[in-house]
Amino acid sequence: MKSQTLTIMTVLGIMLTLPLYAADLSQLLADAAKYESGQSVEPLQKIEQLLRDSVARPDLQAELEAAMIKLLAPGSTFEARRFACQQLTVIGTDASLPVLAELLKNEETAGIACLALGCQRLPKAVEVLRNALTTVRGRARIQLSIALGNHRDVQSVRLLAEMTHDTDADVACAAIIALGKIADKPSCESIAALRKEARPVIAWAVADASLRVAEKLAADGDRKTALAIYTELLQPAQPINIQRGTLAALFSIDKRGVEQRILDVLHGSDSTLKPVAIAAIALLKSRGASRKFAAELPKLRPCEQALMIEALASRGDTAAVSVIRENILSSDAVVRRSAIVAVGKLDGAAAVPFLIQALVKTQDDEEIQTIESALGDLKGNKETNKIIMEEMKRTAGNIRSVLISVIAKRCGHTAVPVLIEETAGTDVAPIKAAFHSLARFSTGDDLPVLLERLVSLKVPEVRSDAESAVVRTMARIENISSRTDVVCAALDKSSNNESRCLLLRLLLNCADAKALAILKAALKDNNPDVRETAVRTLTNWPDNSAWDTLIEIRRQPEKELFGTLALRGLVRLAAKQNVAADKDSMDRYRQLFANAQNDDERKLVLSALAGAVHPDALQLALPLLSNSAVSAEAKMAVKKIAEAIKDKHPQIAQDALQKAK
Repeated sequence: MKSQTLTIMTVLGIMLTLPLYAADLSQLLADAAKYESGQSVEPLQKIEQLLRDSVARPDLQAELEAAMIKLLAPGSTFEARRFACQQLTVIGTDASLPVLAELLKNEETAGIACLALGCQRLPKAVEVLRNALTTVRGRARIQLSIALGNHRDVQSVRLLAEMTHDTDADVACAAIIALGKIADKPSCESIAALRKEARPVIAWAVADASLRVAEKLAADGDRKTALAIYTELLQPAQPINIQRGTLAALFSIDKRGVEQRILDVLHGSDSTLKPVAIAAIALLKSRGASRKFAAELPKLRPCEQALMIEALASRGDTAAVSVIRENILSSDAVVRRSAIVAVGKLDGAAAVPFLIQALVKTQDDEEIQTIESALGDLKGNKETNKIIMEEMKRTAGNIRSVLISVIAKRCGHTAVPVLIEETAGTDVAPIKAAFHSLARFSTGDDLPVLLERLVSLKVPEVRSDAESAVVRTMARIENISSRTDVVCAALDKSSNNESRCLLLRLLLNCADAKALAILKAALKDNNPDVRETAVRTLTNWPDNSAWDTLIEIRRQPEKELFGTLALRGLVRLAAKQNVAADKDSMDRYRQLFANAQNDDERKLVLSALAGAVHPDALQLALPLLSNSAVSAEAKMAVKKIAEAIKDKHPQIAQDALQKAK
């Protein structure tokens, strides 16, 4: 790598002296001349860098051009010669023309020579191409025609016109396309004659060239001749892409006749042109255009109606909005969707009844989402919101749930009273929708009433949705003790054990000293469900403040389940400290092993201990190697612990691994 860097620096250093060191450049050329696809491109990259660095050094560019000319020698690979031609497109001068002219004579290399000559803006380069056209035969003339067309070389028109009758259709088509690019008077006459001949084998090229000619005539101000050509190109016999391009061009130059021409296309039988005509409606300046073309909507096929709706929507005037609104209830799904999307962007309160009717009729989930989105985007906030809420009160089930979500989206937190009111019902879908929206938009101030709704639910199917909304609302209260105070206040008002259990579980989202004290007290409650809820909540406590309480439960469990739950909670808490394990962490693991009553429980503790990054963890695991029931788990734990501590305690780790063998 170091030698490669020095080589590159040496090559770049050449640029600082005059002339270039011949030996270095010669070696680069020798390497480049052998280049084949798939080999190292380093020689080519070095030459490109030299060319970039020579931008301000004409003398160096001359030397590099000479080098590229040498690279074009027959002894170089085709890839090398193509590379040289690419460089000559940038630095080539008249000096490179003779060798490029020679390449033109060979069909294999004519293309790469045209690459260089076609990009050079040198009068003599065009002359070389033109001269070659008189002598070269075969398919090399295709590349020559393309290059001369790109140069807009009027002096080659006669030769190109002759080639349009070549027996090789590809050669003839290349010449025709070139004439279309040149587009002078003789070229136009030649292309016009070819249109009359109507030879199928070259029809596409004649049409393409004619379209180019018409565009140039229109740009030069000869609209009359351009219109005549465009009219001819609209014939059904022409390729579809030509017809469409022609029609679009006609709309741009024939402003006065645009509306009538659009109507003619819409009333015609050629469906391939109708999308182009419909698209043009969006750009019309006439005030009555929307009304005029809206009247055509029922006469079109559904796919065309959808395009017309999009075009009218782009106009956005009253007439357009009115007719789009009516198509919300179309019998065709594509038309309906286009109308629904459009009114969402343009319309207001007047569209609400139509959208709700569509909502009632459809069973398609995607369409329901589209309608919901449109309702959410409608203009006219206060009036529209009022109508949506009125409609919401008249509906039920899934329809009502969609409208609840819409109101929440449109109103945000101001919709919370309406949403809370919805949670008092018995219709599952709307209640779920209300709680989902409350989860997004409620604030800490709304928590007390949300807790009231949670404990007074009439339908158990929505309990998880209600709890989720409460938890997300609690998370918006930054002060943890404030969360606890709200839950405590609700507990004080709670009149039944089921409600108390719900509220006790929520203390996990507070997890401060007061919440912990409430759960400890609940362990002595008269109701067994309350006691179990307290145990389960404590086993998921986020920090070690619950450790002593769980140890106590573990030592004197009310029932076996409580002891098992407590152990799992303790193991989880111990494992949370594994990465930053210290003496206290190890003391906790000692407690766990001391309280483990059977081998299954020891395995559970070992699985957590295996992640502890502390040398004392080995002292806890090693004695269990002799216990055949847990030896496999103990061995695995020893290996993991040793691996984790070996950098800081290599000897302890090594000794432990020896014992674990």
